[in-house]
Amino acid sequence: MVRGGATVSKFNPINIRNWGWRGDYFKWGIICRTSRGGGELGLISLNFDGPVCNSGNRGSLEQYTSVQAIRRDTGLEPAELAEKALAGDEKAIEYWQEYGKLLGIGLANLIYVLTPEAIILGGGISAGADLFFPAMKAELEQRVLFSSREGLEILIAELGNQAGMIGAAKLAFQKFVRIEDQIDS
Repeated sequence: MVRGGATVSKFNPINIRNWGWRGDYFKWGIICRTSRGGGELGLISLNFDGPVCNSGNRGSLEQYTSVQAIRRDTGLEPAELAEKALAGDEKAIEYWQEYGKLLGIGLANLIYVLTPEAIILGGGISAGADLFFPAMKAELEQRVLFSSREGLEILIAELGNQAGMIGAAKLAFQKFVRIEDQIDS
């Protein structure tokens, strides 16, 4: 199975892409997403008294781990913040470590509820993956029972921030090919 440019052989992945943290996920063989806003995984609460979210919630996961949160907190795009961290900027390094910790806490909650076999992270945050992955992984190891995370794969979408555009282009192409096939018939 390919989701967000990452190849996954598992049956039950959570695909987390550009925030809103809209996640498509599979549970019991069913892809879970609806037109009524289902699958808004980023709206789970991390801090009952945190920043107000557009949803009306406070302290939701996306308020701490979205591209918008990185922009709000640092004034930088994730790629710019990653460049600063890789150049040795201590504040940028600390930000990514805290980011990984918060993402790990949020993912721990999702793992217990959804028991995925894979989690695919994509979108703008993929620029800092090497910087936040160690802290995120440590948080998951601390918070999630081994039996609940055994065999779990956490992947970065191979297409990074381009996955959405490439997916949209692929859908448009498929629709065009279907129309062309109908005309030829």
